[in-house]
Amino acid sequence: MTCNEWIQNNYTNICEWSKNITRGDQLSKELAHYAIWQMLEHPKREALAMRERDFPDTLKYFMLSIIRNSWYGKKSPFSLVEKQHRTDIGQVKKTIDEKSFWDSVANAKHEEYDYYKDELIEAIQAILNEMSKSTDREWYLAKLFKMWIEFQNFSEMSRITGIPRTSISKAVKEGKEYILHELYLRNLLS
Repeated sequence: MTCNEWIQNNYTNICEWSKNITRGDQLSKELAHYAIWQMLEHPKREALAMRERDFPDTLKYFMLSIIRNSWYGKKSPFSLVEKQHRTDIGQVKKTIDEKSFWDSVANAKHEEYDYYKDELIEAIQAILNEMSKSTDREWYLAKLFKMWIEFQNFSEMSRITGIPRTSISKAVKEGKEYILHELYLRNLLS
């Protein structure tokens, strides 16, 4: 059994373990997804999966240690970033000033065509298309980034997809960084 198969078979358990360790905190599902991501990125994941054959529950205890250390570790990235981020979950709302919106629309008609901006937009669309045809992770980032362009509201995206809000915001941020990196590599940004 591979690490991916083990995660698929134990996804419900992983979410439950996370919920138990966090004592039902609202970030428990986010923590479970973070732990899954950590396991998938771990360089020894396949060796652990092979060890699972001889010593059942190896992956279970490894996953539990990731969850526990991520939640309680004072220097863990999850603790430092996600737990501090919780204060604004559900409180940030985007407000649209109708006057400034219509002013920008009116001014857009009088602006000179920006070839550089158009070239950047085409390059970003090409990068997103490449990401959509690449690895599962890049496909995931591209899908959420495209959705973010449409909705620009993490809470709404969370309701539609069932993916936790902070996972979406993290993926969109990672997608932006990936696209910027690609634009630099293609000499479209300096």
